[in-house]
Amino acid sequence: MKYNSPKIKSYIGDVRTYDSIASAMWGVDYVFHAAALKQVPSCEFYPIEALRTNAFGAENVMNAAIVNKVKRVIVLSTDKAVYPINAMGISKAMMEKLMVAKSRMTRDSGTILCGTRYGNVMASRVR
Repeated sequence: MKYNSPKIKSYIGDVRTYDSIASAMWGVDYVFHAAALKQVPSCEFYPIEALRTNAFGAENVMNAAIVNKVKRVIVLSTDKAVYPINAMGISKAMMEKLMVAKSRMTRDSGTILCGTRYGNVMASRVR
């Protein structure tokens, strides 16, 4: 309501279901993919859910973007993907590898896939 712009649209969907997000990408220029299971303990208890959301969900986003000719997709990863020792880090590392492999295979698609990592920021916790 604050921005009241026809350029901004909201959709509710599930990255784990391709059809849920494919139509939302029509006419989109840029996608910032940040949907993920980010809590280390929950990913440890449910590692297959971390893989389904963080890796396969990201692949759905990238595939839908390529089909819809999105200009650029930026996938967000984490510092935990470097030398991963837990399910969350492993699932995000797999997402990064999927992005790199897919970017090589779809070079001529017109969609640029790229990634960025964020880390824990000192003193960023709200008290």
